This record gives sequence, structure tokens and C-alpha cells, in this order.
Amino acid sequence: MKEVFFVKFLVLGGSGIQGAASAWDLLHMHPDAQLVLAGRTEKDLRETAEWLDSDRVEVSAVDVTDRQALVQLIQQKSCRTVISSVPWAVCIPPVEAAVEAGAHFVDFGLYQNREFDDRMDEFDRRAREAGVTVIPSVGVAPGLTNMVAAHGAAKLDCVDAVKIYVGGIPEEPEPPLDYKAVWSLEGVWTQFFEECRLIRDGQLTSVDPCSELEELDLPQAGQVEAALTDGLGTLLHMYDDPVFDGVQEVFEKTIRHRGHYGKVKTLKACGLLDTEPVGVDGARISPREFLTALLSPMLQMDADERDMTVMHVRVTGTHEGQETAYVYDMVDFRDMDTGILSMGRTTGYTGSILAPMVGEHITQTGVVEPERLGADLDLFATILAEYEKRGIKVSESRQ
Repeated sequence: MKEVFFVKFLVLGGSGIQGAASAWDLLHMHPDAQLVLAGRTEKDLRETAEWLDSDRVEVSAVDVTDRQALVQLIQQKSCRTVISSVPWAVCIPPVEAAVEAGAHFVDFGLYQNREFDDRMDEFDRRAREAGVTVIPSVGVAPGLTNMVAAHGAAKLDCVDAVKIYVGGIPEEPEPPLDYKAVWSLEGVWTQFFEECRLIRDGQLTSVDPCSELEELDLPQAGQVEAALTDGLGTLLHMYDDPVFDGVQEVFEKTIRHRGHYGKVKTLKACGLLDTEPVGVDGARISPREFLTALLSPMLQMDADERDMTVMHVRVTGTHEGQETAYVYDMVDFRDMDTGILSMGRTTGYTGSILAPMVGEHITQTGVVEPERLGADLDLFATILAEYEKRGIKVSESRQ
């Protein structure tokens, strides 16, 4: 009998939507994969392991903010690669631990943490010294959007603009907000408060969040709206790289069903998204906490409902003296057989596609931005083929 050599992956946040999707995909696409699901709550991890139903899965409860505990876990379990789906606010200890333990690191939200931005050169140096690869913020958005942006840019002689439209929405809009929660409601509210960073006139600048509302009519998605959000990820670092030579404008707009933005802005104007506690009959509670607790049950996706992830990226510039645009489109739906949400598929599968490629197809060490993967035309063709194996089709057209 042929001996099977297993490759071990640590999935942090392994019981969440994205982490569980990564785990499912690794098990089904890689017979040599062994997984350690890790996170704060052992009960949730065990429930996910039961759903995965594989003897190649083990669980480990760990505080993801405890760097030394993570180092010990990675080394004790001999994990080659860490996939991190923990919230961006606590994602620094995991990357520090992975590099210290000598493991590769693939992450969904690292670049949203300003500390990583400030320390990026340090992490690059430390990862190179350790001989490992760190791929930050490589979910669907940021992540896949950044890869296709660089893919289009690499085919142009000079880039003028990168316009990204992307979002996760229910297949059908429903009241009260024409939205269902495919990720945390806190993340939805935050989009309306954080400054939106983008590139204008070739310079990094900021504008008001959820501004410059635009109506779109997209294939399969239909009539939607989109507004500026702070989701460019590593494009904020890479826009002045030679692959984007000449670029003057780079922005991301988040797609929602029409009417959503107006409804949430009304909630904001009424003070219902404020975080400062207010007194009510002798008790004190933050309006946002109250609203989140009130709406969360009614905004959950039912088992018979589908969410959809919509992406439309347009990269314009010149090629051989001619104005040229490369346009990338994707519409993905929930897998009703597995129950995995589209947001889990498009984000989690991005991690489970790239993690096994690190050290083989992806050989560069240090911090490797998603744009570098997209700009490598042969490598990105391989990545797109992996998406397609999973029923996620990214179309490209030249205009």
C-alpha cells in the first residue's frame, strides 16, 4: 500500500463561516490534508468538526490573542500553514506566532489592522528570515478583488483607474434593511463610520464612508446600489508599484440591494448606531448594542435562503497606444447541498486554494501581497482554475 504523507493546516477561527468553509474545502480537495481547528470556544469547534465528519480533523481551544500559546500549538501540532479567519482587530498575535513558529500564514483581514500596515516592513523582514510566506487580506474583498485588479493592470502598459464593486447580499431583498447578515452586523455598522481610503489623482486620500452612492444594473445581480467603503486592503500599499504604473484612481464600492444605504443612514442619523450608552429606566445601554441584539435574529440567513456574492472590477488604461479596459465579473451563490454560504465559499475557499500552494506554486517568502499573485499571469491562471473546480467562475473581458 502506498504511504500517504499528510500536510497539516491550522485553521484559526475554525468554527466561523469562513474558517469552516476553508476546512471543508481542504478536506474535500486535498486527501493529504490534516486539520487543526482552533478558536476560543471548544463547543463550537466540536460542532464544526462533527459537521465536517472526518478523522483528519482535531480541535484545540486557544486564546487567539495569546501569541505564545499559538506558537506552542503550531509547533506541537507540526502545522505547515496557518489559515486565519479571526477578526481583523485581533489578527496581529496570530501572524506573529506563525512567523515565530516557522509556519506560512494566509489571512482574510490582516491589512485592515492599521498596526500591520505600520509594521509591514518588519513583518516582511521577519518572515524572510524565517523562510515563510505571509499573504495578508486575501479573502474575496479584499483579496480576490486585488488579484484581478493586478491581473488586469499587468496586461496594460499604463493604468488609469481601478474600480472595484463587490458585496455579499441575500438573493432577494427583504425588509427591514434589504439585507441579511452574511458576516457580523458590527462589521456592517462599522462601514458607515470608518474613513474611506482611496486613491484620487494618484494620491492616497480619505472621503466620508458610504458616500458617492451609485446605482448599477449587473448581470444576474440585477438592479443594485454601491457606495464607497474602506476595503482596498493591500492596494493602499501597492498602488504605486510598477504593475499599476500611472494609476490615478483606485476605489472600492460595496454592493447592496437598492434602498439599503438610505435605511442604514436613517438609523445612523437617529443615533441608533451610536456606541455611547444612554440611560433607560435606570439602566444604561449602547444604542448600537441594543439595535444589534434586536436585529440579529431577523437578519440571519434561513436554511432555505441563498446569499450571493457579486464582484465587478474594471481596470482601465492603455495598451500599445490604445485605450483598453479589462473587466472581471463574478456572481456566486450559496451551496444548498452543503449549506455553505457564498460569502464562506468566496472568502474561505480563497484561503484553502492558496494555503496548499504556498511553498510550491508560491515560493516567494516574506509578505506577499495578493496583487503579486494576480500580476503573475501563469500563477493566476492556476488560481482561477482552482476557483472554477469549486464552481466559482470569474469571467474576464477586454473592451
